[in-house]
Amino acid sequence: MNYTHFVSVAGLVINDSGEILLVKSPRRGWEYPGGMVEPGETFQDALLREIKEEAGIDVKITGFIGLCKNIEKDIVNIDFCCKAVGGKLTTSDESTEVMWVNKEKALEMITFPLTRKRLEEMLSGSEQVSCFCFKKEPFEIVSEDYYSVGNR
Repeated sequence: MNYTHFVSVAGLVINDSGEILLVKSPRRGWEYPGGMVEPGETFQDALLREIKEEAGIDVKITGFIGLCKNIEKDIVNIDFCCKAVGGKLTTSDESTEVMWVNKEKALEMITFPLTRKRLEEMLSGSEQVSCFCFKKEPFEIVSEDYYSVGNR
């Protein structure tokens, strides 16, 4: 059998003022930064690269939030929490606008259903990690669980 999965990473980037970094994608509107993991790249390196490319910001990864899978396209999305440590807000081919916003404003600005669901998980403050599978068109959660970290 030939299996092919694609992996993407995304980061909830928070600055010293507690604001969230959002980028405006030409295709999906407002979202948090992230993108595909390239062959031979670690999850962490991909995340640092994508955030720098899309927003011009350097970050430190501070935690793991969860993962989800598009069961129709076999895309696995891995979400991390990050702290901004440098750089300057910059747009790119992948981001037409970039800004820092408070949490409430971020939830208002993100309208793409999958991106909003993932942001809600990122902002939940839960000590458990989220794991869900979905169909994209129309958006539907197929399965959803939460797991504690480190309990063996």
